[in-house]
Amino acid sequence: MGDRLRQAREYMGLSQDDVALALGLSRPSVTNIELGSRKVEALELSKLARLYRRPMEYLLTGSEPAPTGPEQLVFLARAVNGLSGKDLEEVARFAEFLKQSASRDRE
Repeated sequence: MGDRLRQAREYMGLSQDDVALALGLSRPSVTNIELGSRKVEALELSKLARLYRRPMEYLLTGSEPAPTGPEQLVFLARAVNGLSGKDLEEVARFAEFLKQSASRDRE
């Protein structure tokens, strides 16, 4: 589980200090959690799941829960995570352009 927590933290671009501050822990505690030498309390795991935007099931077992929506939406959400508001508007305009192009091609 420690490796998954480290990978999720790095994916989100967070430092161990960032995580420690968010959880109210010391940085060495976060290090020990990621190394597997400190157990994670249930409340801490819940906070980590929210912070890393990952399901608790994944953090606990490494398996992804069955998607509740199209997998493309999950990919898209991760792809645009961290973009500025201006960039998100550009992505939305491009999506609208693609929809219009597809409807013209069908005509």
